[in-house]
Amino acid sequence: MLPSYPHLRLVLMSATIDAERFSDYFGGCPIIRVPGFTHPVKSFYLEDVLPILRSTENNHLKCTSDDVTMEDSILTEEYRVALDEAIDLALSNDEFDPLLDLISSEGGRKIFNYQHSITGVTPLMVFAGKGRIGDICMLLSFGVDCHLQASDGNTALDWAERFNHVEAAEIIKKHIEKTFSHTEEEKLLNKYLSTVDPELIDYVLIEQLLRRICTDSKDGAILVFLPGWDDINKTRERLQSSPFFKDASKFVIISLHSMIPAMEQKKVFRRSPPGCRKIVLSTNIAETSLTIEDVVYVIESGRMKEKSYDPYNNVSTLHSSWISKASAKQREGRAGRCQPGICYHLYSKLREASLPDFQVPEIKRIPIEELCLQVKLLDPSGRIDQFLQKTLDPPIHETIRNAIIVLQEIGALTLEEKLTELGERLGSLPVHPLTSKMLLIAILLNCLDPALTLACASDYRDPFTLPTLPNEKKTAVAAKSELASLSGGLGDQLAVVAAFQGWKIAKGKGEESRFCSRYFISSSTMRMISRMRNQLENELRRNGFLPEDASNCSLNARDPGIVHAVLVAGLYPMVGRLLPPKNGKKPIVETSSGDKVRLHPHSTLFKLLFKKFSIQPLIMFDEITRGDGGLHIRNGSIVGPLPLLLLAMEIVVAPANEKDVEGNDSGYEDTDVDDSDEDKKESHDKSNARREEDVMSSPDNAVKVIVDGRLPFESTALDVAQIYCLRERLSAAILYKVTHPRKVLPEHLGASLYAIACVLSYDGMSEISLPLETVDSLSTMIRAADIGQSNGRKKMATNQYPKHYKPLTNHGKHQNSVPISKR
Repeated sequence: MLPSYPHLRLVLMSATIDAERFSDYFGGCPIIRVPGFTHPVKSFYLEDVLPILRSTENNHLKCTSDDVTMEDSILTEEYRVALDEAIDLALSNDEFDPLLDLISSEGGRKIFNYQHSITGVTPLMVFAGKGRIGDICMLLSFGVDCHLQASDGNTALDWAERFNHVEAAEIIKKHIEKTFSHTEEEKLLNKYLSTVDPELIDYVLIEQLLRRICTDSKDGAILVFLPGWDDINKTRERLQSSPFFKDASKFVIISLHSMIPAMEQKKVFRRSPPGCRKIVLSTNIAETSLTIEDVVYVIESGRMKEKSYDPYNNVSTLHSSWISKASAKQREGRAGRCQPGICYHLYSKLREASLPDFQVPEIKRIPIEELCLQVKLLDPSGRIDQFLQKTLDPPIHETIRNAIIVLQEIGALTLEEKLTELGERLGSLPVHPLTSKMLLIAILLNCLDPALTLACASDYRDPFTLPTLPNEKKTAVAAKSELASLSGGLGDQLAVVAAFQGWKIAKGKGEESRFCSRYFISSSTMRMISRMRNQLENELRRNGFLPEDASNCSLNARDPGIVHAVLVAGLYPMVGRLLPPKNGKKPIVETSSGDKVRLHPHSTLFKLLFKKFSIQPLIMFDEITRGDGGLHIRNGSIVGPLPLLLLAMEIVVAPANEKDVEGNDSGYEDTDVDDSDEDKKESHDKSNARREEDVMSSPDNAVKVIVDGRLPFESTALDVAQIYCLRERLSAAILYKVTHPRKVLPEHLGASLYAIACVLSYDGMSEISLPLETVDSLSTMIRAADIGQSNGRKKMATNQYPKHYKPLTNHGKHQNSVPISKR
């Protein structure tokens, strides 16, 4: 847009932006630097912290105001000129007062180590050359660098020796020897790193450091940066079990996390009373988003939770990783917002040097289906990969390829990467393409209300808050499970749906606060989700998918089977099987990539009793998180097989008994061994087609249905034929809704949608099973659901479906309702 609109001005702002790189990207655009003010902060690293904890005599915070440096301050040109003149006066006329005044008034390592702009002479060299013992000792106590060299290569020690100031030379020499004597510190650091994994949080070290800070100082709040809620919990529990921190009148320990209640978050801004130390345990929410005015000390673990994407396994994870240098700078600055402070980095200087300058851009660590669809909307005739190669940080080829495959599978793109009408419609909604398709399916099944809640909650955040007290954990889990059961199932997403419905009712009765408190729900999050729902509903209405009165589009919002289908539409292909526990351990989930993943303790499924199920249940989940204990699924819901069979990208039919196809018993073997590879392939395909037709020729033949090449189910040929018919009708209904959003579905599609709704409602999560389990016929389901009867149980909006239709069966006369073997 910038070349097209020359008068347009684009301003990018950040406290830690890589300005030069952005400037180069935008053709050398100007950079404006606005220096901010922060109080000086003294930094300690792991090699400094370990000796501090080991020492029993020294108060490392004594004279903190004198020790704190001004490393981050920028010397102005006027100040540089003043320093140059003061050094010249001291050397030529023995006038030391101007130099001493500058040192004492400003202080800071940049002043102590300042080198003359021409000669490179430092204040220490001046005092060493003049033999001023008191001034030398003062600078040495401030931590001045003795190894700096002037333009002629001489150090401060050389200056003292050249002018025969023996005492001054001896003092500087002893200080240098003491500085070089780091063997004890190095041994201590190496011993520590050999026994402690630096990738993990050392709660013992944090407790010891907190104790030392509180012992060596009288006041000042302490801010501790930790990766996530589990680390906050473990640190808090350790402190509360320590006799030193147990006195609530002397210590107030506050947790700060985006998912704790707002009232708890506000406590961090209250100043603690005199004699009471405030300790804040926080994630990186305190890195840039807020300022806690009374923080003087920062303990920085160097770790954070970061979302990443593995394009080779096609799995998104949330795991703990090292922060960037930019983030470390921000955390360090939290100690100097309102007064001088101290920051303790719980990693070595060597580790700091290895940290990346900036965090990996989000475009390179998340799936990009939504971005790729937007690219096609911007440039329909171009190729997505070529477009994205023009970005500042292009995603890798596998990430782009995976996103394109997803868009092709949901019908947004053709195999030639052309934008379809469905893709254009999906891209018009401000949500992920899969979420857009979920909303369309929910509208067709008259189950819009739960879909809106799921769409907005996944795009914003989980409405459930984390219990701040240890005795509330079980209560919070029980409350969430109770809500899930109200939605007619087991799962975290179902709990979110029920939570919003309950919150809405409670709000109407004036009992919002009581409801949120009982079920550990954030009222502010619920209000945001409610506003997002209204906006999304208006977008659907603007695009013609909803009538002005959308109440009829949620008639099946409380039907568990249909809600499960909507859930599958939104989370697919994130599906796994719950495997039986071994040796008394908790059940684990086998994902699409074959990984064995545990259920997270915060999930409502964590304490699921496997004996409740006669088969291996299917679980839909949103993402996989990687923590200290390995891979976890944080949010998941148990669903039945039928929604998956209807909505999966690919289902393949095979004989129930593999030996039926062994040995070429069907008589379709190839006789011409000299055929070309193409002829052989064509002959092989024809042979397979004949075998499939034989398998499907009899309605009662037992067959195996393979979903996405990995999830097998057993059924009959008649059942599978009807599933194929229903799948095809569902796809046709979606396409018709996209191309004619304001029209009523044709009669045969309306009948099919009604049949799908009835079958989903009757399914009950156990009618179609995994291998070695029998399955009831879909025909039985259809008869039980009274399809075709005037008193059908499913509620259908009159603006969506025709009133009169014939039942959809394998032998019906409607379009496409023929056996799969004849299609």
